[in-house]
Amino acid sequence: MKSPLSLIRCAFVFAALAATFSPARAEAPAPFFPHPERIRYDGHCLQIEGRDFFLSSASFHYFRTPRELWRDRFQKIKDAGFNTVETYVPWNWHERDLPSGLDDFSKVDLSELEAWLKMAQDEFGFYTIVRPGPFICAEWAGGGYPRWLAKFDPWTGKEFWLRSADDAHIAWSVHWYEAVCRVFAREQITRKPKGSKGIILVQIENEYDYHKTPEKPKLLRALFGAVKKSGVDVPVFTCRTEETRGSTDPVLSQVFDCENLYVALDGAPGCAQRMVALRAQQPNAPGFVTELQGGWFSLVSERLSEENYSDARHFNAIHWMSLLGGATGLNPYMFVGGTHFGGWGARGQTTTYDYNAAIREWGALGPKYYVAKGVNEFVREYADRLVRAEGGPCELQGAPVSLFGGVRVAPDGTRFVFLHNTDAKKSVSGKVTIVPGKIAKPAGPIYNMDQNGNRVLIKADAKVGQSPDLPPFEVDYALADLGAKVLVIAPGKTAAEGVWYPKVQDVAPPAPLPAPVRIASALKHHDPLDGAWRSLPAGKSLPELGVSDQRYVLYRARFSLAEADVSKFVRLLVNSFSRDLVTAQVNGRLAGRLYPDEKYAAAATRNKKLSFARIRPDEFDNRFDIGSLLHAGDNEIVLLYENIGHEHGYIPMEELSGIRQAGLSADETAISKPLDWQVALDLGGVAAGWTRPDFAAKGWEAVALDTTHPLARKGNRIQPHGQRDGLLTWYRIEFELPEPSAAAASIPWRLLINASGNGFMWLNGHDIGRHWEIGPQREYYLPECWLNFGSGRKNVLMLGLRQTVNGAELRAAEVAPYPPSPAP
Repeated sequence: MKSPLSLIRCAFVFAALAATFSPARAEAPAPFFPHPERIRYDGHCLQIEGRDFFLSSASFHYFRTPRELWRDRFQKIKDAGFNTVETYVPWNWHERDLPSGLDDFSKVDLSELEAWLKMAQDEFGFYTIVRPGPFICAEWAGGGYPRWLAKFDPWTGKEFWLRSADDAHIAWSVHWYEAVCRVFAREQITRKPKGSKGIILVQIENEYDYHKTPEKPKLLRALFGAVKKSGVDVPVFTCRTEETRGSTDPVLSQVFDCENLYVALDGAPGCAQRMVALRAQQPNAPGFVTELQGGWFSLVSERLSEENYSDARHFNAIHWMSLLGGATGLNPYMFVGGTHFGGWGARGQTTTYDYNAAIREWGALGPKYYVAKGVNEFVREYADRLVRAEGGPCELQGAPVSLFGGVRVAPDGTRFVFLHNTDAKKSVSGKVTIVPGKIAKPAGPIYNMDQNGNRVLIKADAKVGQSPDLPPFEVDYALADLGAKVLVIAPGKTAAEGVWYPKVQDVAPPAPLPAPVRIASALKHHDPLDGAWRSLPAGKSLPELGVSDQRYVLYRARFSLAEADVSKFVRLLVNSFSRDLVTAQVNGRLAGRLYPDEKYAAAATRNKKLSFARIRPDEFDNRFDIGSLLHAGDNEIVLLYENIGHEHGYIPMEELSGIRQAGLSADETAISKPLDWQVALDLGGVAAGWTRPDFAAKGWEAVALDTTHPLARKGNRIQPHGQRDGLLTWYRIEFELPEPSAAAASIPWRLLINASGNGFMWLNGHDIGRHWEIGPQREYYLPECWLNFGSGRKNVLMLGLRQTVNGAELRAAEVAPYPPSPAP
């Protein structure tokens, strides 16, 4: 999606996009199609098996939805009228463990991707688009790069190695492409019988304009070469990559570029202008939108997706305005919301990746779903004329300031009049004169939105565009606040005889909801802080020990001190590989935290101030006061290591995980007494099987929960303020759900929770994601495929919560059905 790599998606965006809209360069070599009878493209659209094809695609990430629910999501996508589905393919999801070298593919498991492709293509009849990165962004851990890859990073300082043209980075990127492109080659439509569905497009890199690095063409050529060497012969594309857009390079001219459109609430006209410019700069390629803003992500301690401005009105407007600009391929990102199960979201991302998408995280159909369905109905009816229509934004005489629009004219004379009211508060109506002979200038500056919600100026050439040779004509219109429509005027007909789209969509009434289950009690136990201990070789990271995910890990040092040394060592200094969080216990007592402060440690999210600073081996990012905790003789220190997430941009994306060194000191500047450490690669509770639903919790403390006060479903800093009395505390919740009626069989369930402490949650043995006490997320999706229904069928929820300054107190919990989605 829209995150940076080296920049916060703003500092260099202006320069990149300004270059995009510069005058056309020398004529590019014609694209070569190995199987033009199966798939090819021209300056208008894609052609599949000799027929023009309008690409109606939906973004759906298989790695954010349980496999058991794919069919449900696919069917809903199909019912909305899409003909294609698109997904990123995260390298770190499929090659989790460190390989022995570039030629070792034994750690690669692509079975889940293959299953998703086959279900999409063979069972539901979708064409597919794949985007393997290696950088995918997507608010995903590491932006898709494996954590272990940092082991091979030869660089230091502030420069970025990942996404660079460094030979070592290219070699590892090609390693990934060699693995994943074998699947692509098998599943592309050119390897299937005529009429079969398969992969039709493959993307290389991702939003490369937003990354500042030299020699970009070198990496792009290497990726393209790896794709082709693996036998992929369907078209290859990029998104927001100046180096391929209208390129005259013999290699990169064979790659076409696409737009990603994330615009402000009133920014939909910019979609039309940018699509016109895209087509002008690469006239031999179609105008595709790889990412049409379908919502927004949510951040720890900030706000949820639903609070972003990008509502259904905005979603509707950017669709129609993209079509006005000449788009013949649209891919809403995201169309299907998802979940960061197992903590796979990037550092700072919430567990929910609902995105306020058309299909919500829990499978409900939101208002945007019906917008997409209406657009797809129009496209399906007029695709053959729309894909070769000419035109774009034009002058509107007699229009209010908020009215923007234009016309496209099909070869048969069909006119498509697109109108949009940019006023988000007032409706407009009246009569307007469409003047096709005058190209519309932008009503104001054109902006893209960066990941922080800031407007980033884009320089567009107002003279770029097409002007159909038609006389002016009048149109009567009525548009709601932020409304957008298209009027279809058949050849020989007047505007008054035209037909407006979209049509009103039928919405099924919601099913009656079952009663929520308020949890009255839970079982509680501190983590035993024990497990399969092994000696830790000096300087070894967790990926080198086989851990590349986001789990908690224990470290232990046992040592003896002489009486004279006890008073000398009053500080414990820890140097982690990536400024993660550590909590310390010395001889069974909690150590006082000196750095980072307790407020930051409770939030456990990204430190933006250090996003561009690589951690040094002599930088002690966790420091503790251990005065009075040591004694003469034998001592024991236990460290609870918390991986707060793998960055998806910025320098921490290139760092390993785990603790590099830790030891005793008299001050906070240097380690005076290094310690020998052991490591246990899981929490004691996980190692003891506590997350399994069949575990018998004997000897656990029963705690009563609040059952009277309502539970908030969102909010920051509303957690209970308990007392800290350990490193990590477990809670076990048991509950039953009624057998659903036929009408309520598809109703999804959620966990509402009010608790302090940070950690993971398991539902019947499945890791459903991460809990942050700070918020804003207070409700968590409980996938119905992992729930048990019916009398006597127990469900078990386990919470493993690292204690913060607020302790780890479970105050209240409720398992409840999601309420119906708001009407469109």
